[in-house]
Amino acid sequence: MRRLHWYALGVMFLVGPAVHAGDGHRFDSPPPAPIARASDPAKTSKVSGEPAVLLERGLDRERERNWSGAMEVYREALERWPSRVEFSRRLKLCEIHFKLQRRYLDDSFRNVLLRLPDTQSVELYEEVLDRIESNYVDNVSFEPMVRRGLDNVEVALRDPVFLKANAPTAEADRVTALRETLRRYRMSLEVPDRAAAVRMSLTCADLARRSLGMKATPILLEFTYGACDVLDDFTSYLTPDKLEDLYAMIDGNFVGLGIELKQDKEGLRIVGVIRGGPAWEAGLQAGDMIVQVNGAALKGMGLDEAANRLQGTEGSTVELGVRRKSGEVKSLRLVRRHVEVQSVTRAKIVDPALGLGYLRLSGFQKSSTEELDAAIEALLRQGLRVLVIDLRGNPGGLLNVAVDMAGRFVDSGVIVSTRGRAQGQTQMLSAEGRARWRMPLFVLVDHDSASASEILAGALQDHKRATIVGTRTYGKGSVQSIFSLRSAPAGLKLTTAKFYSPQNRPYSEQGVQPDVPVVTRSAAKPQDDGALLREEANYGDPAHDPVLAAAIRVAKERSPASH
Repeated sequence: MRRLHWYALGVMFLVGPAVHAGDGHRFDSPPPAPIARASDPAKTSKVSGEPAVLLERGLDRERERNWSGAMEVYREALERWPSRVEFSRRLKLCEIHFKLQRRYLDDSFRNVLLRLPDTQSVELYEEVLDRIESNYVDNVSFEPMVRRGLDNVEVALRDPVFLKANAPTAEADRVTALRETLRRYRMSLEVPDRAAAVRMSLTCADLARRSLGMKATPILLEFTYGACDVLDDFTSYLTPDKLEDLYAMIDGNFVGLGIELKQDKEGLRIVGVIRGGPAWEAGLQAGDMIVQVNGAALKGMGLDEAANRLQGTEGSTVELGVRRKSGEVKSLRLVRRHVEVQSVTRAKIVDPALGLGYLRLSGFQKSSTEELDAAIEALLRQGLRVLVIDLRGNPGGLLNVAVDMAGRFVDSGVIVSTRGRAQGQTQMLSAEGRARWRMPLFVLVDHDSASASEILAGALQDHKRATIVGTRTYGKGSVQSIFSLRSAPAGLKLTTAKFYSPQNRPYSEQGVQPDVPVVTRSAAKPQDDGALLREEANYGDPAHDPVLAAAIRVAKERSPASH
Protein backbone atom coordinates (compact mmCIF):
# COMPACT_ATOMS: atom_id res chain seq x y z
CA MET A 1 0.00 0.00 0.00
CA ARG A 2 1.28 3.41 -0.91
CA ARG A 3 2.42 5.65 1.94
CA LEU A 4 1.53 9.31 1.83
CA HIS A 5 3.54 11.80 3.83
CA TRP A 6 1.49 14.46 5.64
CA TYR A 7 3.75 17.06 7.25
CA ALA A 8 2.00 18.35 10.39
CA LEU A 9 4.06 20.71 12.52
CA GLY A 10 7.08 18.46 12.38
CA VAL A 11 5.21 15.15 12.59
CA MET A 12 4.90 13.19 9.36
CA PHE A 13 1.94 10.80 9.29
CA LEU A 14 2.06 7.62 7.22
CA VAL A 15 -1.37 6.78 5.90
CA GLY A 16 -2.85 4.91 2.95
CA PRO A 17 -4.75 6.82 0.27
CA ALA A 18 -8.49 7.00 0.64
CA VAL A 19 -10.41 4.31 -1.23
CA HIS A 20 -13.65 5.47 -2.76
CA ALA A 21 -15.81 2.39 -3.15
CA GLY A 22 -18.66 3.77 -5.21
CA ASP A 23 -21.79 5.52 -4.02
CA GLY A 24 -23.07 2.90 -1.61
CA HIS A 25 -26.48 3.02 0.04
CA ARG A 26 -27.74 3.04 3.59
CA PHE A 27 -25.13 2.71 6.32
CA ASP A 28 -25.69 0.42 9.26
CA SER A 29 -23.87 0.62 12.56
CA PRO A 30 -21.92 -2.45 13.65
CA PRO A 31 -24.11 -4.74 15.74
CA PRO A 32 -23.44 -4.46 19.46
CA ALA A 33 -21.17 -7.09 20.97
CA PRO A 34 -21.66 -9.90 21.58
CA ILE A 35 -23.11 -11.07 18.27
CA ALA A 36 -23.14 -14.36 16.41
CA ARG A 37 -19.56 -15.21 15.50
CA ALA A 38 -18.48 -15.58 11.90
CA SER A 39 -18.04 -19.30 12.39
CA ASP A 40 -21.81 -19.64 12.59
CA PRO A 41 -23.00 -19.04 8.98
CA ALA A 42 -26.64 -19.25 9.96
CA LYS A 43 -26.31 -16.19 12.17
CA THR A 44 -24.12 -13.94 10.03
CA SER A 45 -26.63 -12.77 7.47
CA LYS A 46 -25.55 -13.85 3.97
CA VAL A 47 -21.83 -13.74 4.72
CA SER A 48 -20.11 -17.00 5.50
CA GLY A 49 -16.76 -18.72 5.36
CA GLU A 50 -13.55 -16.72 5.12
CA PRO A 51 -15.28 -13.42 4.12
CA ALA A 52 -17.34 -13.67 7.31
CA VAL A 53 -14.18 -13.97 9.39
CA LEU A 54 -12.83 -10.72 7.92
CA LEU A 55 -16.21 -9.02 8.25
CA GLU A 56 -16.38 -9.92 11.93
CA ARG A 57 -12.83 -8.70 12.44
CA GLY A 58 -13.72 -5.39 10.85
CA LEU A 59 -16.89 -5.06 12.93
CA ASP A 60 -14.88 -5.70 16.09
CA ARG A 61 -12.60 -2.79 15.23
CA GLU A 62 -15.58 -0.59 14.46
CA ARG A 63 -17.03 -1.31 17.91
CA GLU A 64 -13.70 -0.13 19.32
CA ARG A 65 -14.00 2.98 17.12
CA ASN A 66 -10.70 1.96 15.57
CA TRP A 67 -11.66 3.31 12.16
CA SER A 68 -8.22 3.03 10.55
CA GLY A 69 -7.91 -0.59 11.71
CA ALA A 70 -11.34 -1.44 10.32
CA MET A 71 -10.47 0.23 7.02
CA GLU A 72 -7.37 -1.94 6.71
CA VAL A 73 -9.49 -5.06 7.17
CA TYR A 74 -12.08 -4.01 4.59
CA ARG A 75 -9.44 -3.00 2.05
CA GLU A 76 -7.80 -6.39 2.45
CA ALA A 77 -11.19 -8.03 1.93
CA LEU A 78 -11.93 -5.97 -1.19
CA GLU A 79 -8.57 -6.90 -2.71
CA ARG A 80 -9.63 -10.53 -2.42
CA TRP A 81 -13.35 -10.16 -3.11
CA PRO A 82 -13.79 -6.86 -5.00
CA SER A 83 -17.49 -7.47 -5.75
CA ARG A 84 -18.57 -7.94 -2.10
CA VAL A 85 -20.72 -4.86 -1.43
CA GLU A 86 -20.83 -5.46 2.32
CA PHE A 87 -17.12 -4.64 2.48
CA SER A 88 -17.29 -1.57 0.23
CA ARG A 89 -20.19 -0.14 2.23
CA ARG A 90 -18.50 -0.66 5.56
CA LEU A 91 -15.26 0.76 4.20
CA LYS A 92 -17.05 3.92 3.09
CA LEU A 93 -18.71 4.24 6.50
CA CYS A 94 -15.37 3.87 8.30
CA GLU A 95 -13.73 6.41 5.98
CA ILE A 96 -16.35 9.00 6.85
CA HIS A 97 -15.95 8.34 10.59
CA PHE A 98 -12.15 8.43 10.26
CA LYS A 99 -12.09 11.74 8.41
CA LEU A 100 -14.60 13.27 10.81
CA GLN A 101 -12.45 12.19 13.75
CA ARG A 102 -9.39 13.80 12.16
CA ARG A 103 -11.30 17.04 11.60
CA TYR A 104 -12.40 17.30 15.20
CA LEU A 105 -8.86 16.65 16.44
CA ASP A 106 -7.62 19.59 14.37
CA ASP A 107 -7.37 22.68 16.59
CA SER A 108 -7.84 25.05 13.66
CA PHE A 109 -11.02 23.23 12.60
CA ARG A 110 -12.53 23.48 16.08
CA ASN A 111 -11.34 26.99 16.90
CA VAL A 112 -11.69 28.65 13.49
CA LEU A 113 -13.96 26.82 11.06
CA LEU A 114 -16.49 25.46 13.55
CA ARG A 115 -16.91 28.97 14.93
CA LEU A 116 -17.70 30.60 11.58
CA PRO A 117 -20.99 32.51 11.49
CA ASP A 118 -23.68 30.59 9.65
CA THR A 119 -23.72 33.09 6.77
CA GLN A 120 -19.97 32.71 6.28
CA SER A 121 -20.17 28.90 6.25
CA VAL A 122 -22.78 29.17 3.47
CA GLU A 123 -20.37 31.37 1.49
CA LEU A 124 -17.62 28.83 2.10
CA TYR A 125 -19.69 25.97 0.71
CA GLU A 126 -20.69 28.06 -2.34
CA GLU A 127 -17.07 29.03 -3.00
CA VAL A 128 -15.82 25.44 -2.83
CA LEU A 129 -18.57 24.30 -5.22
CA ASP A 130 -17.68 27.17 -7.57
CA ARG A 131 -13.98 26.21 -7.55
CA ILE A 132 -14.85 22.59 -8.31
CA GLU A 133 -17.26 23.53 -11.09
CA SER A 134 -14.72 25.87 -12.71
CA ASN A 135 -11.40 24.12 -12.16
CA TYR A 136 -11.78 20.39 -11.51
CA VAL A 137 -10.11 18.23 -14.14
CA ASP A 138 -13.38 16.62 -15.25
CA ASN A 139 -16.93 17.86 -15.60
CA VAL A 140 -18.77 16.75 -12.48
CA SER A 141 -22.40 16.60 -11.47
CA PHE A 142 -23.52 18.27 -8.26
CA GLU A 143 -25.68 15.33 -7.29
CA PRO A 144 -22.90 12.99 -6.07
CA MET A 145 -21.31 15.85 -4.14
CA VAL A 146 -24.57 16.59 -2.34
CA ARG A 147 -25.22 12.89 -1.78
CA ARG A 148 -21.83 12.55 -0.09
CA GLY A 149 -22.67 15.60 2.01
CA LEU A 150 -25.87 13.91 3.16
CA ASP A 151 -23.87 10.77 3.94
CA ASN A 152 -21.39 12.81 5.97
CA VAL A 153 -24.15 14.43 8.02
CA GLU A 154 -26.04 11.15 8.55
CA VAL A 155 -22.89 9.41 9.79
CA ALA A 156 -21.88 12.43 11.90
CA LEU A 157 -25.23 12.27 13.69
CA ARG A 158 -24.30 8.85 15.07
CA ASP A 159 -20.74 9.86 16.00
CA PRO A 160 -20.24 10.85 19.68
CA VAL A 161 -17.44 13.25 18.75
CA PHE A 162 -19.73 15.26 16.46
CA LEU A 163 -22.73 15.19 18.79
CA LYS A 164 -20.72 16.19 21.86
CA ALA A 165 -19.30 19.21 20.00
CA ASN A 166 -22.49 20.37 18.32
CA ALA A 167 -25.58 18.94 20.05
CA PRO A 168 -24.56 17.70 23.51
CA THR A 169 -28.12 17.71 24.92
CA ALA A 170 -29.89 16.29 21.87
CA GLU A 171 -32.39 13.53 22.59
CA ALA A 172 -31.60 10.20 20.97
CA ASP A 173 -35.02 9.80 19.35
CA ARG A 174 -34.75 13.24 17.74
CA VAL A 175 -31.31 12.37 16.34
CA THR A 176 -32.67 9.11 14.94
CA ALA A 177 -35.65 10.88 13.35
CA LEU A 178 -33.36 13.42 11.69
CA ARG A 179 -31.15 10.68 10.29
CA GLU A 180 -34.20 8.94 8.80
CA THR A 181 -35.31 12.19 7.18
CA LEU A 182 -31.89 12.65 5.61
CA ARG A 183 -32.04 9.11 4.23
CA ARG A 184 -35.38 9.89 2.58
CA TYR A 185 -33.94 13.03 1.03
CA ARG A 186 -31.08 10.99 -0.32
CA MET A 187 -33.35 8.48 -2.01
CA SER A 188 -35.23 11.16 -4.00
CA LEU A 189 -32.30 13.50 -4.61
CA GLU A 190 -32.24 15.80 -7.63
CA VAL A 191 -29.53 18.45 -7.86
CA PRO A 192 -29.48 20.09 -11.30
CA ASP A 193 -27.14 22.98 -10.41
CA ARG A 194 -25.07 24.70 -7.76
CA ALA A 195 -28.01 26.70 -6.43
CA ALA A 196 -29.94 23.48 -5.79
CA ALA A 197 -26.93 22.04 -3.96
CA VAL A 198 -26.82 25.03 -1.64
CA ARG A 199 -30.58 24.87 -1.06
CA MET A 200 -30.35 21.21 0.01
CA SER A 201 -27.53 21.98 2.45
CA LEU A 202 -29.56 24.83 3.95
CA THR A 203 -32.64 22.61 4.22
CA CYS A 204 -30.64 20.06 6.20
CA ALA A 205 -29.11 22.77 8.37
CA ASP A 206 -32.58 24.14 9.13
CA LEU A 207 -33.83 20.66 10.05
CA ALA A 208 -30.89 20.21 12.44
CA ARG A 209 -31.58 23.60 14.00
CA ARG A 210 -35.27 22.84 14.58
CA SER A 211 -34.72 19.23 15.69
CA LEU A 212 -31.54 19.53 17.75
CA GLY A 213 -30.94 23.22 18.28
CA MET A 214 -27.76 22.94 16.21
CA LYS A 215 -26.05 25.80 14.37
CA ALA A 216 -25.88 25.62 10.58
CA THR A 217 -22.08 25.73 10.42
CA PRO A 218 -21.27 22.12 11.45
CA ILE A 219 -23.83 20.80 8.93
CA LEU A 220 -22.55 23.02 6.12
CA LEU A 221 -18.96 22.02 6.85
CA GLU A 222 -19.93 18.36 6.41
CA PHE A 223 -21.40 19.23 3.01
CA THR A 224 -18.22 21.12 2.15
CA TYR A 225 -16.01 18.17 3.03
CA GLY A 226 -18.38 15.79 1.27
CA ALA A 227 -18.09 17.73 -1.99
CA CYS A 228 -14.30 17.29 -1.90
CA ASP A 229 -14.22 13.70 -0.62
CA VAL A 230 -16.34 12.31 -3.45
CA LEU A 231 -14.11 13.60 -6.27
CA ASP A 232 -10.84 11.65 -5.99
CA ASP A 233 -8.19 10.48 -3.56
CA PHE A 234 -6.11 13.65 -3.83
CA THR A 235 -8.66 16.46 -3.61
CA SER A 236 -9.19 17.77 -0.10
CA TYR A 237 -10.49 20.74 1.85
CA LEU A 238 -7.68 22.14 4.01
CA THR A 239 -8.16 23.56 7.49
CA PRO A 240 -5.98 26.59 8.35
CA ASP A 241 -3.40 24.33 10.01
CA LYS A 242 -3.40 21.82 7.17
CA LEU A 243 -2.94 24.62 4.63
CA GLU A 244 0.00 25.95 6.65
CA ASP A 245 1.45 22.44 6.87
CA LEU A 246 1.21 22.01 3.11
CA TYR A 247 3.11 25.24 2.49
CA ALA A 248 5.68 24.14 5.05
CA MET A 249 6.12 20.89 3.14
CA ILE A 250 6.64 22.80 -0.10
CA ASP A 251 9.18 25.10 1.56
CA GLY A 252 10.86 22.23 3.40
CA ASN A 253 10.68 24.19 6.64
CA PHE A 254 8.39 23.54 9.61
CA VAL A 255 8.25 23.67 13.38
CA GLY A 256 8.42 20.39 15.25
CA LEU A 257 10.60 17.51 16.34
CA GLY A 258 11.75 16.24 12.93
CA ILE A 259 10.39 12.69 13.06
CA GLU A 260 8.39 10.48 10.75
CA LEU A 261 5.87 8.30 12.53
CA LYS A 262 3.67 5.28 12.02
CA GLN A 263 0.91 4.11 14.32
CA ASP A 264 1.59 1.04 16.43
CA LYS A 265 -0.55 -0.68 19.02
CA GLU A 266 2.05 0.26 21.63
CA GLY A 267 2.34 3.93 20.62
CA LEU A 268 4.04 5.79 17.78
CA ARG A 269 6.85 4.01 15.95
CA ILE A 270 9.60 6.23 14.57
CA VAL A 271 10.33 5.31 10.94
CA GLY A 272 12.46 8.30 10.02
CA VAL A 273 14.49 11.02 11.75
CA ILE A 274 15.42 14.28 9.99
CA ARG A 275 19.09 15.03 10.23
CA GLY A 276 19.79 18.10 12.35
CA GLY A 277 16.35 18.18 13.99
CA PRO A 278 15.61 17.96 17.74
CA ALA A 279 14.93 14.20 17.57
CA TRP A 280 18.16 13.56 15.66
CA GLU A 281 20.16 15.61 18.15
CA ALA A 282 18.56 13.60 21.00
CA GLY A 283 19.77 10.36 19.40
CA LEU A 284 16.36 8.98 18.36
CA GLN A 285 16.47 6.41 15.58
CA ALA A 286 14.13 4.57 13.24
CA GLY A 287 12.65 1.65 15.15
CA ASP A 288 12.35 3.51 18.46
CA MET A 289 8.85 3.67 19.95
CA ILE A 290 7.31 6.74 21.59
CA VAL A 291 5.15 5.27 24.36
CA GLN A 292 4.45 8.39 26.44
CA VAL A 293 4.01 12.12 25.78
CA ASN A 294 4.08 14.46 28.77
CA GLY A 295 3.34 11.51 31.07
CA ALA A 296 0.32 10.25 29.08
CA ALA A 297 0.54 6.69 27.72
CA LEU A 298 -0.09 6.37 23.97
CA LYS A 299 -1.01 2.69 23.95
CA GLY A 300 -4.35 2.18 22.23
CA MET A 301 -4.60 5.84 21.21
CA GLY A 302 -5.48 6.79 17.61
CA LEU A 303 -2.75 8.14 15.34
CA ASP A 304 -4.10 11.68 15.11
CA GLU A 305 -4.79 12.01 18.82
CA ALA A 306 -1.36 10.64 19.69
CA ALA A 307 0.45 12.78 17.13
CA ASN A 308 -1.43 15.91 18.19
CA ARG A 309 0.17 15.57 21.61
CA LEU A 310 3.57 16.02 19.95
CA GLN A 311 2.61 19.28 18.29
CA GLY A 312 3.30 22.69 19.74
CA THR A 313 4.72 26.14 19.12
CA GLU A 314 8.34 26.99 18.47
CA GLY A 315 10.39 26.97 21.67
CA SER A 316 7.92 24.84 23.64
CA THR A 317 9.07 21.60 25.27
CA VAL A 318 7.72 18.08 25.27
CA GLU A 319 8.58 15.13 27.52
CA LEU A 320 8.83 11.81 25.69
CA GLY A 321 8.93 8.29 27.02
CA VAL A 322 10.84 6.33 24.37
CA ARG A 323 11.37 2.58 24.20
CA ARG A 324 14.59 1.94 22.30
CA LYS A 325 15.07 -0.99 19.97
CA SER A 326 17.05 -2.65 22.74
CA GLY A 327 13.97 -2.57 24.99
CA GLU A 328 15.34 0.16 27.26
CA VAL A 329 12.84 2.93 28.10
CA LYS A 330 14.27 6.44 28.34
CA SER A 331 12.75 9.82 29.23
CA LEU A 332 13.75 12.65 26.93
CA ARG A 333 12.96 16.36 26.95
CA LEU A 334 12.90 17.94 23.49
CA VAL A 335 12.39 21.54 22.39
CA ARG A 336 10.30 22.17 19.29
CA ARG A 337 11.92 24.40 16.68
CA HIS A 338 12.19 24.99 12.96
CA VAL A 339 13.40 21.94 11.06
CA GLU A 340 14.80 22.06 7.54
CA VAL A 341 13.79 19.02 5.48
CA GLN A 342 16.51 17.92 3.10
CA SER A 343 15.47 16.40 -0.23
CA VAL A 344 18.79 14.64 -0.79
CA THR A 345 19.08 12.35 2.22
CA ARG A 346 22.08 10.27 1.10
CA ALA A 347 24.86 10.83 -1.42
CA LYS A 348 27.97 8.63 -1.64
CA ILE A 349 30.22 6.66 -3.94
CA VAL A 350 29.19 3.00 -3.63
CA ASP A 351 31.52 1.47 -6.29
CA PRO A 352 34.84 3.36 -6.50
CA ALA A 353 36.21 1.18 -9.32
CA LEU A 354 33.21 1.99 -11.50
CA GLY A 355 32.90 5.53 -10.21
CA LEU A 356 29.27 4.82 -9.40
CA GLY A 357 27.58 7.28 -7.08
CA TYR A 358 24.32 6.82 -5.21
CA LEU A 359 21.93 9.67 -4.43
CA ARG A 360 18.65 9.25 -2.56
CA LEU A 361 15.91 11.84 -3.16
CA SER A 362 13.00 11.97 -0.70
CA GLY A 363 10.81 14.67 -2.25
CA PHE A 364 10.45 17.54 -4.70
CA GLN A 365 10.38 20.85 -2.83
CA LYS A 366 11.65 24.34 -3.63
CA SER A 367 15.27 23.59 -2.74
CA SER A 368 15.47 20.11 -4.29
CA THR A 369 17.17 21.00 -7.60
CA GLU A 370 19.85 23.04 -5.82
CA GLU A 371 20.41 20.14 -3.42
CA LEU A 372 20.71 17.74 -6.36
CA ASP A 373 23.30 19.92 -8.11
CA ALA A 374 25.34 20.33 -4.92
CA ALA A 375 25.29 16.58 -4.23
CA ILE A 376 26.41 15.73 -7.78
CA GLU A 377 29.21 18.28 -7.64
CA ALA A 378 30.42 16.75 -4.37
CA LEU A 379 30.30 13.26 -5.87
CA LEU A 380 32.22 14.42 -8.96
CA ARG A 381 35.05 15.51 -6.67
CA GLN A 382 35.06 11.94 -5.34
CA GLY A 383 35.34 10.37 -8.80
CA LEU A 384 31.72 10.09 -9.96
CA ARG A 385 31.30 8.68 -13.48
CA VAL A 386 27.92 6.85 -13.23
CA LEU A 387 24.99 8.15 -11.17
CA VAL A 388 22.14 6.26 -9.49
CA ILE A 389 19.16 8.36 -8.32
CA ASP A 390 16.95 6.52 -5.83
CA LEU A 391 13.28 7.58 -5.99
CA ARG A 392 11.90 4.63 -4.01
CA GLY A 393 9.30 5.75 -1.51
CA ASN A 394 9.35 9.29 -2.92
CA PRO A 395 5.72 10.53 -2.96
CA GLY A 396 6.37 13.52 -5.20
CA GLY A 397 6.01 17.25 -4.70
CA LEU A 398 6.19 20.30 -6.96
CA LEU A 399 5.62 19.84 -10.68
CA ASN A 400 8.00 22.62 -11.75
CA VAL A 401 10.80 21.12 -9.65
CA ALA A 402 10.41 17.74 -11.38
CA VAL A 403 10.60 19.52 -14.76
CA ASP A 404 13.67 21.53 -13.74
CA MET A 405 15.36 18.42 -12.42
CA ALA A 406 14.70 16.45 -15.63
CA GLY A 407 16.15 19.40 -17.57
CA ARG A 408 19.43 18.91 -15.72
CA PHE A 409 19.88 15.66 -17.68
CA VAL A 410 17.95 16.26 -20.95
CA ASP A 411 19.10 18.76 -23.60
CA SER A 412 15.74 19.57 -25.15
CA GLY A 413 12.24 18.26 -25.77
CA VAL A 414 9.05 17.73 -23.84
CA ILE A 415 9.38 16.69 -20.19
CA VAL A 416 5.69 16.40 -19.37
CA SER A 417 2.36 17.60 -20.73
CA THR A 418 -0.72 18.40 -18.65
CA ARG A 419 -4.38 18.50 -19.66
CA GLY A 420 -7.22 20.07 -17.74
CA ARG A 421 -10.42 22.07 -18.29
CA ALA A 422 -9.50 25.42 -16.75
CA GLN A 423 -7.36 28.07 -18.40
CA GLY A 424 -3.65 27.40 -18.00
CA GLN A 425 -4.09 23.75 -17.03
CA THR A 426 -3.30 22.35 -20.51
CA GLN A 427 0.32 22.92 -21.31
CA MET A 428 3.52 21.31 -22.54
CA LEU A 429 6.58 21.70 -20.32
CA SER A 430 9.97 21.25 -21.98
CA ALA A 431 13.65 21.19 -21.15
CA GLU A 432 15.35 24.55 -21.65
CA GLY A 433 18.91 24.79 -22.93
CA ARG A 434 21.67 22.24 -22.65
CA ALA A 435 21.74 19.54 -19.98
CA ARG A 436 24.10 20.22 -17.10
CA TRP A 437 24.84 16.58 -16.25
CA ARG A 438 25.73 13.98 -18.91
CA MET A 439 26.98 10.96 -17.00
CA PRO A 440 25.25 7.54 -17.48
CA LEU A 441 22.17 7.48 -15.30
CA PHE A 442 20.10 4.89 -13.45
CA VAL A 443 16.86 5.61 -11.57
CA LEU A 444 15.53 3.28 -8.85
CA VAL A 445 11.74 3.15 -8.38
CA ASP A 446 9.10 1.17 -6.54
CA HIS A 447 5.33 1.20 -6.06
CA ASP A 448 5.67 4.11 -3.61
CA SER A 449 7.36 6.33 -6.23
CA ALA A 450 4.57 8.69 -7.23
CA SER A 451 3.60 11.96 -8.90
CA ALA A 452 6.71 14.11 -9.45
CA SER A 453 8.85 10.96 -9.10
CA GLU A 454 6.99 9.47 -12.05
CA ILE A 455 7.37 12.65 -14.09
CA LEU A 456 11.15 12.59 -13.60
CA ALA A 457 11.54 8.83 -14.17
CA GLY A 458 9.17 8.80 -17.15
CA ALA A 459 10.86 11.76 -18.86
CA LEU A 460 14.33 10.28 -18.45
CA GLN A 461 13.04 6.94 -19.75
CA ASP A 462 11.25 8.38 -22.79
CA HIS A 463 14.29 10.45 -23.73
CA LYS A 464 16.44 7.30 -23.33
CA ARG A 465 18.52 9.22 -20.85
CA ALA A 466 18.28 6.78 -17.96
CA THR A 467 17.70 3.11 -17.22
CA ILE A 468 14.81 2.59 -14.81
CA VAL A 469 15.33 -0.21 -12.27
CA GLY A 470 12.90 -1.71 -9.74
CA THR A 471 9.13 -2.21 -9.78
CA ARG A 472 6.26 -0.33 -11.44
CA THR A 473 5.56 3.05 -9.90
CA TYR A 474 2.31 4.05 -8.21
CA GLY A 475 0.46 5.55 -11.18
CA LYS A 476 -0.61 8.88 -9.69
CA GLY A 477 -1.15 10.80 -12.91
CA SER A 478 -2.85 13.98 -11.68
CA VAL A 479 -1.87 17.53 -10.80
CA GLN A 480 -3.26 19.29 -7.74
CA SER A 481 -3.58 23.07 -7.46
CA ILE A 482 -3.82 24.87 -4.11
CA PHE A 483 -6.47 27.57 -3.76
CA SER A 484 -6.61 29.93 -0.81
CA LEU A 485 -10.28 30.65 -0.14
CA ARG A 486 -11.86 34.11 0.23
CA SER A 487 -14.69 33.05 2.52
CA ALA A 488 -12.59 31.44 5.27
CA PRO A 489 -8.92 31.21 6.31
CA ALA A 490 -8.57 27.80 4.71
CA GLY A 491 -7.69 26.20 1.38
CA LEU A 492 -8.68 23.72 -1.28
CA LYS A 493 -6.30 21.19 -2.82
CA LEU A 494 -8.03 20.34 -6.09
CA THR A 495 -7.14 17.98 -8.92
CA THR A 496 -7.00 20.28 -11.94
CA ALA A 497 -5.12 18.32 -14.61
CA LYS A 498 -3.70 14.95 -15.63
CA PHE A 499 -0.15 14.55 -16.81
CA TYR A 500 1.46 12.53 -19.60
CA SER A 501 4.97 11.43 -20.50
CA PRO A 502 6.98 12.92 -23.41
CA GLN A 503 5.71 10.04 -25.58
CA ASN A 504 2.14 10.83 -24.48
CA ARG A 505 1.83 7.89 -22.11
CA PRO A 506 -0.69 8.45 -19.31
CA TYR A 507 0.74 7.88 -15.85
CA SER A 508 -2.61 7.47 -14.12
CA GLU A 509 -3.18 3.83 -13.08
CA GLN A 510 -0.20 2.78 -15.27
CA GLY A 511 2.83 4.37 -13.69
CA VAL A 512 6.31 3.87 -15.09
CA GLN A 513 7.37 0.35 -16.02
CA PRO A 514 11.04 -0.36 -15.19
CA ASP A 515 13.53 -1.27 -17.92
CA VAL A 516 15.15 -3.69 -15.47
CA PRO A 517 12.46 -5.27 -13.24
CA VAL A 518 13.61 -6.31 -9.78
CA VAL A 519 11.11 -7.98 -7.46
CA THR A 520 12.12 -7.53 -3.84
CA ARG A 521 10.59 -9.23 -0.82
CA SER A 522 8.53 -6.14 0.05
CA ALA A 523 7.14 -5.91 -3.49
CA ALA A 524 6.18 -9.57 -3.48
CA LYS A 525 4.18 -9.48 -0.24
CA PRO A 526 3.50 -7.20 2.71
CA GLN A 527 6.02 -7.12 5.53
CA ASP A 528 5.89 -6.25 9.16
CA ASP A 529 7.09 -2.78 10.08
CA GLY A 530 10.36 -4.12 11.44
CA ALA A 531 11.20 -5.71 8.11
CA LEU A 532 10.30 -2.46 6.33
CA LEU A 533 12.62 -0.49 8.60
CA ARG A 534 15.43 -2.96 8.05
CA GLU A 535 14.99 -2.79 4.27
CA GLU A 536 15.01 1.02 4.13
CA ALA A 537 18.10 1.09 6.33
CA ASN A 538 19.81 -1.07 3.69
CA TYR A 539 19.06 1.33 0.82
CA GLY A 540 22.36 2.41 -0.70
CA ASP A 541 24.21 -0.72 0.45
CA PRO A 542 24.81 -2.95 -2.61
CA ALA A 543 25.36 -5.98 -0.39
CA HIS A 544 21.83 -5.74 1.03
CA ASP A 545 19.95 -3.68 -1.57
CA PRO A 546 19.03 -5.92 -4.55
CA VAL A 547 17.64 -3.05 -6.64
CA LEU A 548 20.86 -1.05 -6.35
CA ALA A 549 22.86 -4.23 -6.95
CA ALA A 550 20.93 -4.79 -10.20
CA ALA A 551 21.73 -1.26 -11.36
CA ILE A 552 25.42 -1.78 -10.59
CA ARG A 553 25.41 -5.08 -12.48
CA VAL A 554 23.92 -3.44 -15.60
CA ALA A 555 26.34 -0.51 -15.30
CA LYS A 556 29.28 -2.90 -15.22
CA GLU A 557 27.97 -4.78 -18.26
CA ARG A 558 27.81 -1.50 -20.17
CA SER A 559 31.17 -0.20 -18.95
CA PRO A 560 33.88 -0.05 -21.68
CA ALA A 561 36.28 -1.69 -19.22
CA SER A 562 34.12 -4.83 -19.22
CA HIS A 563 34.49 -5.38 -22.97
